[in-house]
Amino acid sequence: MILYHGSYTEIRVIDLKKSKPYKDFGKAFYLTKYYEQAEIWANRLAGEYKKKGIVTEFEFDEYAYEDESLKVLKFDKYDEQWLDFVVFNRNKRNPTHEYDIVEGPVADDDVTQRIETYLEGKITKKEFLSELK
Repeated sequence: MILYHGSYTEIRVIDLKKSKPYKDFGKAFYLTKYYEQAEIWANRLAGEYKKKGIVTEFEFDEYAYEDESLKVLKFDKYDEQWLDFVVFNRNKRNPTHEYDIVEGPVADDDVTQRIETYLEGKITKKEFLSELK
C-alpha cells in the first residue's frame, strides 16, 4: 500500500526523535493514504518554516498488521475509545503509549477545537461524541 507524508522537507529515513509529542496518536510518524491530505499538511508546514512543501511517498507492507511482534491499534471511526486515546496522547503528563502502529482518523481543525472545548470541561464526552456523528 502506498502512503504519504507531508512536510517541509523530503523524508529519506524516519527518525522518531524529530517527531513532536502530544499529537492525536502521540509522538509518531504520521502517514495518510490520501495524497491531497499529505499535500495540505506539507503546505501548512512549509508556510511555518518558509520553505516549499514536499510530499514523500512510502510503501507500507500490510502484512505488518499480522506480525505478532508488533502492537497494533486500529480505529475505524471517531468514537469514545478514539477520543480517550487522543486525550491520553495530548495530555502532557502522560507517557508515550505502547503501540507500534496506530491507524485511524486524526482530528482536523474543527475536531481539534471541540477536543479543546471538551478538555476545558465546557462540553461533556457525550455531547462531543454526538457532534462527531
